[in-house]
Amino acid sequence: MRKLLAFLLLCVAVPAFATQPPGEKHTFRFGWGDMLFETLVFHANPRGTYPSPESLPPSFSRMEKYDFGYTGHFYAEYLRRLTRVVSVGIQADAEGIFWKEGNFDRYHNLIKAEVPVHNWDIVLMPTVRFTYLDRPMVRLYSGLGAGALFTFDNQKQFKAGIALNLNWIGVEVGKGHWGGNAELGMLNSMTDIFHIFQAGSRLLSFGAYYRW
Repeated sequence: MRKLLAFLLLCVAVPAFATQPPGEKHTFRFGWGDMLFETLVFHANPRGTYPSPESLPPSFSRMEKYDFGYTGHFYAEYLRRLTRVVSVGIQADAEGIFWKEGNFDRYHNLIKAEVPVHNWDIVLMPTVRFTYLDRPMVRLYSGLGAGALFTFDNQKQFKAGIALNLNWIGVEVGKGHWGGNAELGMLNSMTDIFHIFQAGSRLLSFGAYYRW
């Protein structure tokens, strides 16, 4: 019985992966995703206000990060459809996080402002997509990607690490060359266990595609 079930599964799976894809085989897509993780982790320090600031030494100062800004994730991807189910490609993702740093006195007056920090994270990774519903107007798919993280800032700091993207479910809507897409996923990147730059990031993303 087990051999029969295995044979039946093989008969179903092989044609699904071996069948040539219909119509267009190339897709270029681009879009934007949220930065929920980054806004939770990279944020301003608690405001340094004190019940009795006059009791602190006149020379007291405290460094704070403030005025944070976020670009969101901008991504672009090229996909080559190999079969009706499997597509492979490469994706680039970029995000920016910006903030200011400065020393504040005991009354929370800015004493000295440092050079604003501009931090960028770039991810490059090969990807694979599995399309399990393909209709003229709607397609459902899942996928994953693994590659490299490059993070740098205007303070001349640079680090490289690893990145992993899991796309739980995505939907494309459109007929012809152009259409739109939305995805639920999670982008993760780190240089080591002590320096995690993205964890469950880009949960929701939206974009457009061109197929030919």
